[in-house]
Amino acid sequence: MNISGSTPLFAILIGCMFFSTFSQAQSFYRDGNLRSNSIIVGIGPSFMYADNGGIFTESNFNWNPAISLGFNKKLHKRIALQVTGGLQFVQSGGRIRDYAMKSWEEAGGAFRFKGQAYFADLMPIFYVIPYDNHMNRGRFNTYIGSGIGVVHVNRKQAFSFDPAAPQFSAQATTAYIPVLVGFSYSLDQFSDLSLEIKGMFTFSDDLDGNIGYNLFNDHLIQTQIVYKRLLKSSY
Repeated sequence: MNISGSTPLFAILIGCMFFSTFSQAQSFYRDGNLRSNSIIVGIGPSFMYADNGGIFTESNFNWNPAISLGFNKKLHKRIALQVTGGLQFVQSGGRIRDYAMKSWEEAGGAFRFKGQAYFADLMPIFYVIPYDNHMNRGRFNTYIGSGIGVVHVNRKQAFSFDPAAPQFSAQATTAYIPVLVGFSYSLDQFSDLSLEIKGMFTFSDDLDGNIGYNLFNDHLIQTQIVYKRLLKSSY
């Protein structure tokens, strides 16, 4: 057997085998390990800017919990698409304002209310620091987002500050524009922890049962600690 004549052929075969194995490994990393989908869970304090929500110039209003659940899909090194839904507890607040009561009585507006706001929105997310995949993302990042959403409020409202006054059920639904700012910290290769500030700017002034007392519509503001977990690829 001519060993010297077989050496080039043998080297080619070894090279082909190595290239094939390397390509499969690269393909496995790209397709099997790349994680572009994630779930998010958030919780934190929130408040509602409303006609009877309190005295906001004096920081005299009520904070209530809000929770959210969402799905995030990374589309580009700077861009992701995120859908989020959740629940925010809402209520009136602030000290009793005698100067406002006459105006509320004349307009037929609720003096106080308490209820739940159910919300859902869709928005693109823009990352300030770009990254190609989850394995090379930085320890810290900042992101912003905006889109469109809808909120539904169920509430009990009363037309007096008297605790014994009758309460009436009411509800309202409206669209809103969410504006999100987030600051993230990478816990490990598959999870992040973020601080998010989110404003939900609605197109209605009737979420609180009181219309026209101030110059703006009713808006929801949230501050949440958000846990994000990257999901395994489906292939």
